[in-house]
Amino acid sequence: MEEKKYKKFIWWFLPLILLIGLFYWKNTPKPEEIKETDKERPIKRKTYQPGRLDACAKNPTFPKDEGLKPPYLIDLRQVEGPGIIIMEARKNGQRLKRKGWSKAGVLGPYTLDKNGTIYTAPIPFVSLKERPPSFYNRLYMLDGETGRMSRFMSVPNARKPTENNPYGIVGLAYDCSNHSIYIASLGGSDAQNEVGRIFHVDLRTKKILHVLEGFDALGIGLFTTKYGKKLYLGSARTPEVFAIQLSLSGDFVGDPSFAFSLAALEGGSSDRAHRIRFMNGNRMTVKGIEFSYSLMAASDPQRNIYMFDYDEATDSWKFDEVHPQ
Repeated sequence: MEEKKYKKFIWWFLPLILLIGLFYWKNTPKPEEIKETDKERPIKRKTYQPGRLDACAKNPTFPKDEGLKPPYLIDLRQVEGPGIIIMEARKNGQRLKRKGWSKAGVLGPYTLDKNGTIYTAPIPFVSLKERPPSFYNRLYMLDGETGRMSRFMSVPNARKPTENNPYGIVGLAYDCSNHSIYIASLGGSDAQNEVGRIFHVDLRTKKILHVLEGFDALGIGLFTTKYGKKLYLGSARTPEVFAIQLSLSGDFVGDPSFAFSLAALEGGSSDRAHRIRFMNGNRMTVKGIEFSYSLMAASDPQRNIYMFDYDEATDSWKFDEVHPQ
C-alpha cells in the first residue's frame, strides 16, 4: 500500500519538476543574446579608506615622569654607545637614556604600538666578537609605562646564520587593526641565497600567525590601499620595492608584486629601501642606503629620502622628490 502511494506521488511530482526546468531554460539568455556591455562590465571590487595602519601608535608615557615633554623622537644612531635614546622633538630638547637599555647592543629597526611600547631589534655593527650571528633574530620591547627593556621573543632562521651574513631582524611594522607586528628577517640568507622570511606575530600571545618564505626584505611598511591592506617590502638585493596583499586577518595573499624601483626615479640610485614609513595625508617616505650583507662600517651612513604620494584613482604611488637625509 505504501509503495503505491509513493509511485503515485512520483508521477504527480515529476511533471512539476519538468515545468520548472522548462521555465528556467526559456528565460536563460543564450550566449548570442548576451550584450557586449555585459561581457565587458568589470567585476566590482570592495574598496577601503586609504591610510596608514599604525595610526593608533602613541608615545610612551614614562619619559614624562622623567621630565620630558612629548612628542618624542627615538634616536638609534648609537652616537653615545649601544642602546636607545628618547629625546624631545624640539631644538635642544632633553634626552633620556637608561643604563639597562644598552644590554640589547646596537639597535636598528623599531616600531611603536597603541600602548606606547617600543619594539626594536639588535643589528651587527663593525664586529661579531661580542655577539654571535644567532643573537640578531631577537626582538626586544621597551615597556611604554615603565621604560623597562626586556627580550620579547626570537624568530627562527631559515638556515643557520653565518659570518657571510650576520643580519637577522632588519624590519618591523605594526598593525593597529589587530594588534600585531610584521617582522622581516634576513637570517640564513646571503648574497647567493635568498631565504629571508617575514613573520606575522600576535603581540598578545607572541604566536607566529603567518610566514612569508623566501623574500629578503630590508625594510617593510603597512598601508591600507583603495583595495585593502598591503605590506610593502624593500628588497635587500635590488633597488626595488614590492607589495603583497594581506587578508583582514593579516595573512599573506598571493605573491609579492613589483611596485617601483628607486633606481628608475629621477635623481634615484641603486639604494636599498632600508625604512618604509607612512604619514598622514597618504604620504610614503623611503630611506635608501647601500647594502651588501656585510657589516656596517658607520653608525650613521648616508641615506637618501624618497617621497611618494598615494594616487587613489590609479591605486599607485606617485614619486615626488628625493634628497639626502
